[in-house]
Amino acid sequence: MDELIVGARAIHFAAVALLFGAPMFRLCVAPDGPDALAPTRAIALAAAVAALLSALGWFVGVASDMAGGWSEAFTADMLGVITFDTRFGRLWIARLVLIVSIIGLSTVGRWSRGKDIALLVLSAMVTASLVGIGHGTEGPGALGPLHALADILHLLCAAVWLGGLFCLAVVLHRALAEGGAALVRPLLLRFSRLGYGAVALLVVSGCVNALILVPSPDALITTTYGRVLSLKIGLAVLMISLAIINRIVLAPRLSTSEGATGALWRSVVAEQSVGLLVLATVARLGTIHPPA
Repeated sequence: MDELIVGARAIHFAAVALLFGAPMFRLCVAPDGPDALAPTRAIALAAAVAALLSALGWFVGVASDMAGGWSEAFTADMLGVITFDTRFGRLWIARLVLIVSIIGLSTVGRWSRGKDIALLVLSAMVTASLVGIGHGTEGPGALGPLHALADILHLLCAAVWLGGLFCLAVVLHRALAEGGAALVRPLLLRFSRLGYGAVALLVVSGCVNALILVPSPDALITTTYGRVLSLKIGLAVLMISLAIINRIVLAPRLSTSEGATGALWRSVVAEQSVGLLVLATVARLGTIHPPA
């Protein structure tokens, strides 16, 4: 059953990151022409549907785990208990309502800046609510609220980075097809500034989370949670390294080299791929009890 939960969580995290990161990208990085620079409606709809389906899969896995089996979980009485009498169930219903609202908003009316702002608010609520169904509220005494705040910040910053990378890859791919390297350069500068802030806050909040959940350095090696967390940290460092190469080495070549756009696109795709591996480790961490 853990395999279903981990798989559903990983897909859900990726979809939620795109739900939040895409409108943030359009509002902060490409404010003058979102429809020309990123497939707004397609991204929002695909991400929302993936979030909805993966949330259903996640619920099925957790319900079966709580009840001790498939047949026990899906009786009317047990479903009622899991859905309405557990924190996971109540939060799952609230998150489902938010995701359905995002789907509805994405399918009606013309696209506008106001719609992007509404999507950003709704998706921020969906992203932040993940704290309530993970380890984000754990910690003795005053550390509980501190951990929750740090985890919310961590989730939002990760979504800005990973969701924004997807949109940047789309922009670069279109630039390859249409020869729009001149259009890409100012977007890269704005995305870099947004990314610097997101990554800095991501590192700080991640350190707070790690100090609360892994109280001793040796636990990073001697416990299952610590080893998976160490893998996540290593992958995150690789992502940051690729981001530095993109900004310092590849981006400046856009104005001097014809192949620079393609090289940058491939590097961004590689960075995004490592990000998906990070989400897979996060999905696994949620099923392991931390040392603390």
